[in-house]
Amino acid sequence: MTQQKKLFIAVLSILFSLSPAAHGAPVFQTAQSYSVGTNPGAVAVGDFNGDGTPDLAVCNFGDPTAGDDGNVSLLLGKGDGTFHAATNFPAIKNCTKLAAGDFDSDGSSDLVVVREGDATVSDNGGATIFLSNGDGTFRKGQTLVPGKNPADVAVTDLNADHQLDLTFANRTDDTVSVLLGNGDGSVQSPVVYSVGLRPHSVKVLDVNRDGKIDVAVFRIAGADFLLGNGDGSFRQGSSVSVGSFTDSAIAIADFNNDGAPDLVARGCNLLHPNQCGTSIMLGDGSGGFQSSTAIADIPGAVTADVNGDGKADLVGQTPDRSQVAVLLGNGDGTFQAPLTFSAGTTPAIGALVDVDGDKAPDLIATNATSNSTSVLLNTGTDFSISASAPSPSTVSPGQSATSTLTLTLLNAFDNPVSLACSVQPAQAGSPSCSLSSNSVTFDSSGKATATLTITAASGGATLMVTRPYYGNSNPFSIGWLPVAAFAFIGTGLGRGDSRRRTYLFLVGCVLAGLIFQAACGGSSPKAVTYAITITATSGSTQHSTTTTLMVQ
Repeated sequence: MTQQKKLFIAVLSILFSLSPAAHGAPVFQTAQSYSVGTNPGAVAVGDFNGDGTPDLAVCNFGDPTAGDDGNVSLLLGKGDGTFHAATNFPAIKNCTKLAAGDFDSDGSSDLVVVREGDATVSDNGGATIFLSNGDGTFRKGQTLVPGKNPADVAVTDLNADHQLDLTFANRTDDTVSVLLGNGDGSVQSPVVYSVGLRPHSVKVLDVNRDGKIDVAVFRIAGADFLLGNGDGSFRQGSSVSVGSFTDSAIAIADFNNDGAPDLVARGCNLLHPNQCGTSIMLGDGSGGFQSSTAIADIPGAVTADVNGDGKADLVGQTPDRSQVAVLLGNGDGTFQAPLTFSAGTTPAIGALVDVDGDKAPDLIATNATSNSTSVLLNTGTDFSISASAPSPSTVSPGQSATSTLTLTLLNAFDNPVSLACSVQPAQAGSPSCSLSSNSVTFDSSGKATATLTITAASGGATLMVTRPYYGNSNPFSIGWLPVAAFAFIGTGLGRGDSRRRTYLFLVGCVLAGLIFQAACGGSSPKAVTYAITITATSGSTQHSTTTTLMVQ
């Protein structure tokens, strides 16, 4: 195979191998797991040691049958999505929920830790505030009695006084309690609101779009809404029934981009507990909801825009609870087919939050069977890249050509993109490449550009392609040809006029020269086409593009 053919095949291989990766790649990377306490459940995210990076607090229920009262595990973040080994503190007995917030206005994240208790033995549970010391340790604060067997807690500013307040769903007495914060690490006495049977989850949002925070509480077979007055007090709003579902609403967000929150409900049939399903109820913007439509079943889901397309997605478990499941939203209230990711044996969704600083929500999952917490980093920024044809397209040794690189942002995670270039074939005399910037950022329209410069080497930029011989022939095996040519000349010179002899002599010289070149081999300089590859990287996302330049 000639060198020219080899070069052609090499360039083709480069071009095919560097085709841009298809979009819609997996949302999350391979999980990295960290050991925590026994039977981990809820997760809270905050900055517990004042270093400006997100940390994790994991509520470990423990094992009452073995006298294990559980604890809280702290995983202090390194800022790159990885964490130090867990440290534990006792907190309260058999905690079930926890949430983070700066309750004493000192700039450090504090914790409120909840234990649901056990109504069958008259254990009404409770909650305790733990105030941060700013170094990853805590001191015990106020002990709370929000209601009987608090099952969930939400943290936000309910009365616009810039202090964090607490809202609890109390399972046994069928209430929601609101405890307004004082801003010094303490809260006021609970104000109690009655709701439906056995509330198990509470969320805070503006459900009727009046600019005031409302409360959504999820219970057996439905959901109730408390409409905020803007001062931390509430009035009864709508109630939503989801039929025979027993473990209802799991997520609430605007899934069809009409500005009104929609409701996703999941549960099992009262008469047939193994018959479970998930449905969506679109909101009407005033606190009411339309009839339900079935979607793919996804237990334990939470919502976030995980692929940065401006559409709310669902992240939960597969129906058998063996993997993480992701339903990417289409922005019209429907969802794509589930994507699945491994995260231990029985992953439960703890949080969706950016822990590596790339603006994309990462997934935190807990594994009760392996006593671990898994972190699945989001692939983050996605983009396309193209390169214009070099100008000029052909250069001589020592000359340069330029190409414009154009990058287009494909999602909302607009992190910087690093650039690198390389030239193939890489050999003595190959051109060099350089970039006007090794890192680019996207503008407000989602565009970024850079200039690629390719400079041909001074001399040695061409490739000498040797003409081939066929078979196993030896060039000296055709040495008789020039002898024959000169014999032919001699024969012609022996007769005829001088013009004829001159003509034959010239023809013979040309023929002999050609024969000598064929016999001895020959080479000629050839123009070489080089492939210049530009590789763009942002986090774990990498795309490449290729342009070509001829040097002669």
